[in-house]
Amino acid sequence: MGVTIVSPTSHEAAPESVPRATVHALHGQTMGFLSNGRMNADKVLEGVAAALVRLHGITPRLYAKRASSAPAADELLDRVTQECDAAVVAMLDCGSGASWAAADMAALAGRGLPVCGMTSTLFEDLSRQVPAVRGAGALGLAVVAHPVGGIPQREAFERVTPLAVDDVVFALTTEIERYAP
Repeated sequence: MGVTIVSPTSHEAAPESVPRATVHALHGQTMGFLSNGRMNADKVLEGVAAALVRLHGITPRLYAKRASSAPAADELLDRVTQECDAAVVAMLDCGSGASWAAADMAALAGRGLPVCGMTSTLFEDLSRQVPAVRGAGALGLAVVAHPVGGIPQREAFERVTPLAVDDVVFALTTEIERYAP
């Protein structure tokens, strides 16, 4: 009798079913920053928001969902969609955090909102694979150095590099069919 090991992940991407919306430019836009409640996710989002305020004159709005291991409530997603021109979701990390953050991204994109996710280097591959499996492979992703949780808040804020900010801008302003995995 043999043992069969089954991977709970898939390397197969679903057909693109989640549209990628973009804005022409970020200058003057109101941007939502949705934290999934993972440790320091809010600090990473604050770092991105501060950079985008300085570089593009955005108006930031910070939001938080109750638990990283569950989807954001429809009321919260509706509020982000109604109040913002684009959104950044953090953090796509670990198993359920990545899965539900990807679901939140897809839900916002399905409402017509340009959206980008944030992850850390350790979870980059997973954070690209999960949206692709959900048919949301065209949605953008920005990466900061791992770890994000378990470090001082100031350090998490400072993990947001100019390259990560550039990736957020690219994700929200550039039309593409799909990110390369």
